[in-house]
Amino acid sequence: MNPDKYYSELGASYEPGVLTTVVLAAEELKRQGKKIIGLTGGMYDVESFPWREVKSTLMDASEEDWKVMLQYGSTRGIQPLREEICEWMKGHGIEADPYTEIMIMTGSQEALDIVARIFMDPGDVVIVGAPTYLSALTAFEPSKPDIREAKLDKDGMDPEALEETIKQVLAEGKEVKLLYIIPTFQNPMSSMLTMERRERIMALAKKYDFLILEDNPYGYITFEDEMPKPIKALDDEGRVMYTSTFSKIVSPGMRIGWLVARKEFIVKMAEAKGSTIISNDLVSQYAAAKLFERGDVDRQIVKMKKVYRKKRDVMLETMDTYFPKEAKWNAPKGGLFLWVELPEKVNATELLMEAVSRGVAYLPGSSFFSSDVHNHMRLNYSHPSIDDIVEGIKILGTLLKERV
Repeated sequence: MNPDKYYSELGASYEPGVLTTVVLAAEELKRQGKKIIGLTGGMYDVESFPWREVKSTLMDASEEDWKVMLQYGSTRGIQPLREEICEWMKGHGIEADPYTEIMIMTGSQEALDIVARIFMDPGDVVIVGAPTYLSALTAFEPSKPDIREAKLDKDGMDPEALEETIKQVLAEGKEVKLLYIIPTFQNPMSSMLTMERRERIMALAKKYDFLILEDNPYGYITFEDEMPKPIKALDDEGRVMYTSTFSKIVSPGMRIGWLVARKEFIVKMAEAKGSTIISNDLVSQYAAAKLFERGDVDRQIVKMKKVYRKKRDVMLETMDTYFPKEAKWNAPKGGLFLWVELPEKVNATELLMEAVSRGVAYLPGSSFFSSDVHNHMRLNYSHPSIDDIVEGIKILGTLLKERV
């Protein structure tokens, strides 16, 4: 039997991505009894999980609560959780009707998938940052949009570069359908979009009549100033869709995210969600609602800021000592990632498996561009222990010095 003959065109297009490749290689090394230090995905510090608080919410649940939790729920999410999130977002300048303008998602990744299914047809122009979140690109890919890029710097997406990209699209007789943007501690660069640029980008969306998908998984993890107002807080027309997640501030395992959009969009997206996931897990939703209600979410964010800031500092200090002087990197003011630029002759994509064989993994920067760029890498400091950060950076620094 030839299994390839049975795939659909979409099914045949799926190939293992870089993260899957790294995970499989790491599992094989572990099977051989070898240690692998992962500086890859944006995972949580496992020692800091709020397990006591989550356990307490479920132990305090009444018999009636459990009867509700073990039943089917609304595709849009349980009402108490939607109300708690809407009330919480008010503190960040976002006003949303908990009945019609918000939907609970299986993490914010599901939001990216649903937005792609509802709004992207083959050939539709979608602008992303250069670089941008790799799993956004993979979520959009099945819809076959025409992906264009706009340059980023330390202050986030450059509005002038964005408008230049828009004008290029218009000159081709096309229109921009949607802008995907991560304004606060952008993945992978950890850049922070200034308030002035947020206002200018909002103005461009109105001027050229396109939608914005604002992704904010990391904005609450800030080490210095408070998080700036999201672009959604500037939206008076309903053209911004906003998504965020529990994964980076409380627990990735609870699989809670949310999407805020105008009510007409939510109706469409709820129907799309219902064809794959009838409703999210109600036990997690119940616990999440209680964590918001009791103030545990805000307390956990304060805790995580301290944990991640210390780990960031250790990674920066170790890189100063062991990385080659030709490498350049940022000092993130929040979020989970550190972005490294290497000399052009160093191909971080080709170097990856050699690094894995020596016991350390990272994500090559090529995964975050739709264009051909290979001299960058993204490092994560939130998940590994401090000892592993030091050891992993030493290994990586030695390897890079051999190639620079």
